[in-house]
Amino acid sequence: MKKFFVVTDDKTIMKRRPFSIIESFANIVKKPEDATDILVISGDGGMLSAINNFRDLGKPFCGLNIGHTGFLMNKITMLALREIAADQTVAVCLKLLECRAFSKQGEIIISHAFNDFYFERAGSQTAKIKITVDRKVRFSSLICDGALICTQAGSTAYNASAGGVILPIETEAMVLTGICPAIFHHWRSSLLASDSVVLLEALEIEKRQVRFMCDGREIPGIIKAEIRYSDIIVKLKFAKSQRFREKVLQLQF
Repeated sequence: MKKFFVVTDDKTIMKRRPFSIIESFANIVKKPEDATDILVISGDGGMLSAINNFRDLGKPFCGLNIGHTGFLMNKITMLALREIAADQTVAVCLKLLECRAFSKQGEIIISHAFNDFYFERAGSQTAKIKITVDRKVRFSSLICDGALICTQAGSTAYNASAGGVILPIETEAMVLTGICPAIFHHWRSSLLASDSVVLLEALEIEKRQVRFMCDGREIPGIIKAEIRYSDIIVKLKFAKSQRFREKVLQLQF
């Protein structure tokens, strides 16, 4: 029998229908270490938070959407709940991005992201960012509101809002996207190989203040970031009745 550790902001949710059906087919445990799966009842933001908090346990994650888009989540239907409880699911294995971020003081901070890393402007001035891909400078000074690197899963999040390339979930690649780049650059977004190494450097930081973000969380004081795929894998589970690829297509049309 499956053992779920439930992550949700609403601690009474498992006592209400339709979620109570899960307890009829599976055990709910109090410690994540005792679980076979991490069950996240939230939105995409809640899933990102759960992945950040519990990924080191090596457990698969399964989401039930009570948020908005819910790209990383299952739509709540009685059939989906029964399938999840019975482990009638399809697993998607995704690598995390790894970043070596450099602060103004020369400190190096290692962090990982499921969706994306990005610089964004933090004041009234546009950002100026130098972008290097595989040791070749692609933009010596991109004038923009920011620059973003994302995974295939992250391509449906902030990247999509910024007009970036949206990837099928099985695509082994990353996306580099400018956030409102100046029109004279004639560029918006690029698809990069999965073994690419991208260096983002914020320029003129006293005049053009920026912040650096990891899955929506700020890492203070960062002025340079080297980003690549890591070897860390997160497994997401989807009920067999859910059409995951259809979610990707809906974002593109």
